[in-house]
Amino acid sequence: MRYITPFLLTLLLLCSVSQAQQFAIQPGTISFNVDPGKTQTQVVRITNASNKKLAFQAYLNDWLRDSTGGHSYFRPDTLKRSCATWVTLSRNFIEIQPNQTEEILVTLNGPADQAQFEQAKWAMLFIQSVEEQETAKSSKELKTQVKEIIRVGVHLYQTPNNITKSAAQALSLRPAKDKGTYEFVVANAGDIMLQCKATLTLTNTQNGEEIKLDRVEFPMFPDGKRIVRFAIPEKIAKGKYSALAVLDIGEDQELQAIEKSIEIK
Repeated sequence: MRYITPFLLTLLLLCSVSQAQQFAIQPGTISFNVDPGKTQTQVVRITNASNKKLAFQAYLNDWLRDSTGGHSYFRPDTLKRSCATWVTLSRNFIEIQPNQTEEILVTLNGPADQAQFEQAKWAMLFIQSVEEQETAKSSKELKTQVKEIIRVGVHLYQTPNNITKSAAQALSLRPAKDKGTYEFVVANAGDIMLQCKATLTLTNTQNGEEIKLDRVEFPMFPDGKRIVRFAIPEKIAKGKYSALAVLDIGEDQELQAIEKSIEIK
């Protein structure tokens, strides 16, 4: 069952500072390479840049990226590739004085079962601001305040040392429902997470003019697919073009490409 948080929150990327410049959290990603029966511990640092004491709650969730890059969150150990139950935190609640930095130790405990290490796994460590509740002045008076709750996600990745296959596939290049937009569909065909770059080059078949659209960069999980959208600029002249979509997953890896004839009307 998908886990939906019961309150308003603001999701921030790690290593960024909150909208009010109140605190910063580092690092944004923790990578483990634990073998069966072994453990590794890494550190998350929270810095209070405000002029008042701040409190935080830390907890774990499962998560996935969908084909458009959006995130979905689930209760721990919901997903097959979850490592959430392998992770322990040195503390789940932390108070930090102004201009001070505190640490949370994040430990991944690898089970002894070798079968659990046949694929990469991941989870999300959330660190969420906590506000003290204000009590009503009397039983007949209820004071309601809307306060910003800020939640930061730290990506946790566990990749066994024997998992190294890096591969991708370019599946299709198709027109989208939106006029003048094309979708480049790609898939992770390997065993590890990929950092991808996708490009689309248009070549006018009459005069040979080349037009390169802005490169799109994105991560992609094992077993994952991604739909990369390219919008054709309105200023491009009408006519027939050869469209070449290319997926690049690293210097030492073979490029994946699809070429398609299109007409811009």
